[in-house]
Amino acid sequence: MKNQLLQRGPIRRLTQIGLLQTFLLFWAAVNTIAQTVSGKVTSDNGEALPGVSILLKGTTTGTTTDPNGTYSLTLPGTTGTLVFSYIGFQSQEVPINNRSTIDVTLATDIQALSEVVVVGYGTQRRQELTTAVTSVGAQAIQRQPVAGFDQALQGQAPGIQVTAPTGAPGAGINIRIRGNNSISLTNSPLYVIDGVPVLPTYDQELGIGNQRPNPLNTLNPNDIESIDVLKDAAAAAIYGLRASNGVVVITTKRGKTGKPQVSLNVYYGSQRLRRKIDMLNARQFAEYFNEANTAAGNPPAFTDLNNLPYNTDWQDAVYRTGPIQNYQISLSGGTETTKYYVSGGYFKQNGILLNSGFDRYNFKLNLDQQMGERFRMGTSLNLSRTNNNTSVRSELGLQNSGTVLGALAQIPTIPVRNPDGSYGINPFQQLDNPVGNLLETNNRAIIYQVIGNVYGELDILSNLSLRSSLGIDFRTQNENQFITRDYPGTQNASPATRGSASTATNQQVVWLWENTLTYNPELGNNHNLTLLAGQSVQASDRFTSRASVTGFPSNAVPYLSAGTQFTAPSSYQDQWGLLSFFARAIYNYQERYLASLSLRADGSSRFGTNNRFGYFPALSLGWRVSRESFFPQSKVVNDLKLRLSYGANGNQEIGAYQRFSTYASGANYAGTGGIQGGIAPQQIGNADLRWETTKQFNAGVDIGLFNNRVTATVDAYLKRTTDLLTNVPLPFNAGAQNPQIIQNIGDIQNKGIELGINSTNIESQGNGLNWTTNFNISLNRNQVLDIGTLRNELGQEVDRQIIGDFTITRKGEPLGAFYGYVVQGIFQSQQDITGAATQPNNPQPGDIRFADLNGDGVIDANDRTVIGNPNPGFFAGLTNTLTYKGFELSFLFQGSFGNDIYNQNRVSIEGMADPFNQTARVLNRWRPDNMNTDIPRAVRYDPNQNNRFSTRFVESGTYTRLKNLTIAYNLPVKPLQRARISNARVYLTGQNLLTFTRYTGYDPEVSADPFSSVGFGRDYGVYPQARTFTAGITVNF
Repeated sequence: MKNQLLQRGPIRRLTQIGLLQTFLLFWAAVNTIAQTVSGKVTSDNGEALPGVSILLKGTTTGTTTDPNGTYSLTLPGTTGTLVFSYIGFQSQEVPINNRSTIDVTLATDIQALSEVVVVGYGTQRRQELTTAVTSVGAQAIQRQPVAGFDQALQGQAPGIQVTAPTGAPGAGINIRIRGNNSISLTNSPLYVIDGVPVLPTYDQELGIGNQRPNPLNTLNPNDIESIDVLKDAAAAAIYGLRASNGVVVITTKRGKTGKPQVSLNVYYGSQRLRRKIDMLNARQFAEYFNEANTAAGNPPAFTDLNNLPYNTDWQDAVYRTGPIQNYQISLSGGTETTKYYVSGGYFKQNGILLNSGFDRYNFKLNLDQQMGERFRMGTSLNLSRTNNNTSVRSELGLQNSGTVLGALAQIPTIPVRNPDGSYGINPFQQLDNPVGNLLETNNRAIIYQVIGNVYGELDILSNLSLRSSLGIDFRTQNENQFITRDYPGTQNASPATRGSASTATNQQVVWLWENTLTYNPELGNNHNLTLLAGQSVQASDRFTSRASVTGFPSNAVPYLSAGTQFTAPSSYQDQWGLLSFFARAIYNYQERYLASLSLRADGSSRFGTNNRFGYFPALSLGWRVSRESFFPQSKVVNDLKLRLSYGANGNQEIGAYQRFSTYASGANYAGTGGIQGGIAPQQIGNADLRWETTKQFNAGVDIGLFNNRVTATVDAYLKRTTDLLTNVPLPFNAGAQNPQIIQNIGDIQNKGIELGINSTNIESQGNGLNWTTNFNISLNRNQVLDIGTLRNELGQEVDRQIIGDFTITRKGEPLGAFYGYVVQGIFQSQQDITGAATQPNNPQPGDIRFADLNGDGVIDANDRTVIGNPNPGFFAGLTNTLTYKGFELSFLFQGSFGNDIYNQNRVSIEGMADPFNQTARVLNRWRPDNMNTDIPRAVRYDPNQNNRFSTRFVESGTYTRLKNLTIAYNLPVKPLQRARISNARVYLTGQNLLTFTRYTGYDPEVSADPFSSVGFGRDYGVYPQARTFTAGITVNF
């Protein structure tokens, strides 16, 4: 019966349906069993990526990676797709395919790397930015083993001209943003480190031989997260009175939520002289010097050319291989409430010149604490101690015992040391032994610096927050110099006066208190508005003292108390303050129409009572054309934004008391008891004194091509600086010792174009080949528009020149233009001389013929003209980075084009007028049997003034350099995990490897007076750039 019932149609169908449902339920249960997937996410250079978002596509199931880049995610099944995304990297979708372990490598997204930009008192997404801001990330900085982050900026971004005017360890770097704006004040940008403005230089009255320490070296480059450079006036206007030269905002690394992560970075390397200058050997020098003496009517100095006792190579004697080393360890991590980053480091660099070097100890702490739901607080602290040995005394030429030029000019026919151990001395003229100069001078500048702040932030409402911060920049600079009794320059002096010591101390504290209120009103989905209002108070107190003494009985006790002849000590103190109010509104409509408006009011104690407050407004607009409905959908152009901005900034960097009439000691008065000392007026005050003002117009285009694989930024700008501050001479009866008054006189203009291109040339998933390129080029034209009642202002004095001045500041000319005579050739015969304009002191065949530009028949000062321009026509940088299966190759080319250099070294080492060694070029000097040359005859005392400042010594400063080359390998992750190492990277780096230039000096990147606004572009015994090789390893635990 049962079998019959089962065979009936309806019952059979129900049975089949039941069996099918059971199967389906079993299949669904199998496929909904929880599946755990884990793995590690790394960057394309092998570094672990913390905080990567991992999401099961189409769901809300997800997680993030920990500080070691690892993750674990429980999924509802064994199928589906995981989406990995992280700021600065390209998102990646990976099918699960029943796997329990999925490791992923994310490729760098050039466009997203700079998605968030620090703009001063806040941040903005780059796509909404309406001003000219250039960003440099941590990787670009840390690829280069340098003492300071400013050195790593060279060639990295458009509009930023970075030059290393000297190769001295610890020396400062020149950064110019869109040209020079001032004649008398600083042209360096404002640096803001974690919200604290930092002065760009230490006390300029301290320092030996212009080698002033660089305060930016106190910050370890490995502690930096990002650098944002505010280039146009609208971007920098929020900093007002201090921002006319642009602003460099440095953000250091902070802790992130996750397990503690330890990072160790160590490298070691060596430096050496990049190239030697070819000089005469002993016999060639003797032949030249005999010829020069004979031409002057003197007997030959050397009678036996075949038995010269010495053939000293002074370059080999003073230069060495200098080691460089760096050690840094950091710890970072945090919880939902506490985040921390702490690091310590040691850096040491021995210079390539004897007895020169730089070392630094630094400690960094960043701490953030969430105190409940609405309040958070934190601190940023950077402590450092630097020791800078500036015993080299370079950049001083020959007249002040400069050792770089002295090593070239010292004659090869004397020894480094005599058999009795004393230093060899030039028998023909007092010229110090350069080795003795280095070894018998000890100068140490020890600097302690604290840069830090503490902040508190309260969310008053969900969209209204109040932030208050207190910052400090404290520094103590102690410089002690001891010149021993054996110093070559004093070997012939009285024993009672030999040996000297001096000390100088500078202590300065700058404190800052700022309060800001940020409000984001809710205006609907289409409108986004951010309002900022703030107040700032900044004050500085500085004290400087000096003392010196000579006459040391022994070298054993190098302290002031051991000397016998004291000079009067000196000291001074100054104070200044700044009170500021600022506001800013940032608005966008549908991320399509963008606008920013800001205003800052600064009150400065430095300026006259009639001009105490300055107001600095700015307006910028943007239009994302690619967000318009009419914008064509294209695989070529996918993003297009137009920008327009205008704003004003100021420059207040004058002395604290230049608005006052001041008095100084040192005056003598006739009294009843004879001549009496006293004080006298020194400076005449100016109640109308005001800041220099820079107004700038900027137009820019941002474009993305091929799905942002190629991005480009183009900017054109025009800026004008007015009310230039200049010292104006007054009549001698004006009532002061040196009668002059500082006034606002003159205008300067800079205009230019900048182009920056980033491209992903080859892109592969995983560990395949990836190739990215960064190219930038900048063109700036500088012109003096007006200097008021000063028709022209000649530059600084140059040693040994009859005329003396080598630059001119004149309407219509660029700032720092070279001003001198034009060489027309060499007199070949007396007939040439008779038919030419009259030159002094009876010129002879072989002398230089100078151009009579005014046609009056006489060569004199009126025949000078502009003969060179130290400002580059344009400068550029090109970086390429290639990665493949853990290997990395990165190289940076940078260069400067169209600028001129006054090679003043050649006056001494090609002038053929003194008992100095000469370059090998003088082997082609004019002689009766060698008349087809541009090098004049050799003659003592230079009667025709062949060595006056002229086109003879102005050379092209154009160069292209392989600045940095790095080869790296990221070790495989799995073997490292057994030692709890998340990743490790080993690398080899070379710097200044190749330089292509026609410049005949040591290096075309040079300036004997880098702190001068008009004296740059002169080479006079400057410490040469070194070629550096380093090997290092970075390990993350």
